[in-house]
Amino acid sequence: MPLSSAFSLDQYLTTGQSQNLQIDVNSLLAGKGLSSASISSGVLTVSGFSSADFDIVGSSVTNLNYSENRETTDCNKGKCKVVTDNFHIKQFNTNYSDSIADEMKVTAGGASATGSANDENAFDTDSGKIEDIKKQTGSENGGYNRWYNQFISHYDSLGGDLVVQLSLDSLALTDLAADGILNFSVNSMLGQFNLTDVRLDFVAQDAAPPAQVPVPTSLLLTGLGLAALATVRRRKA
Repeated sequence: MPLSSAFSLDQYLTTGQSQNLQIDVNSLLAGKGLSSASISSGVLTVSGFSSADFDIVGSSVTNLNYSENRETTDCNKGKCKVVTDNFHIKQFNTNYSDSIADEMKVTAGGASATGSANDENAFDTDSGKIEDIKKQTGSENGGYNRWYNQFISHYDSLGGDLVVQLSLDSLALTDLAADGILNFSVNSMLGQFNLTDVRLDFVAQDAAPPAQVPVPTSLLLTGLGLAALATVRRRKA
């Protein structure tokens, strides 16, 4: 009979840290009228999520200067004045990176399995071009000189979902069958992540019905002979 037991958690692990955990299936087995000794196989699945842990890997400052013509509202006989606005932008560029593919190891009994979170994710943010005006000189009709600070950040990381599946070996099955509790450990081999879910899928065998003891042929024939002899005697009497 296939059965499943699961629970959720929120445990944060960083490189070198480990967590000892248990999953108890006794209540589930009792509800099916089974014992832990009936478990014959199982697969343990541990899930987590790796969020980025960024470090600054580079920065620079760039100055941009350009001009734009603008038509003013100062119009005479339908002819409006055209002025030039000058823009001076100082860009602060920062690169953030998390290049570690976080790795999780799950151990139960004498077996272990590992998995990595290595989904690539990259994005940019751009802020401050409008909000952070450094200074402004000039006039509407004479043209403006505008100074801005702009902050540009680039983010690049490896992370995402982290899932490890482990088939239970004989030692783990013995541990589970002994008291209905599976002991296992989760270790962060590299990077950092949050443990979120544990699931155990296992198979428990139904108790076999008691075997019927066959009647030996010789005893059966003897019984038939005695019955026939009794019938003959009753007829003679």
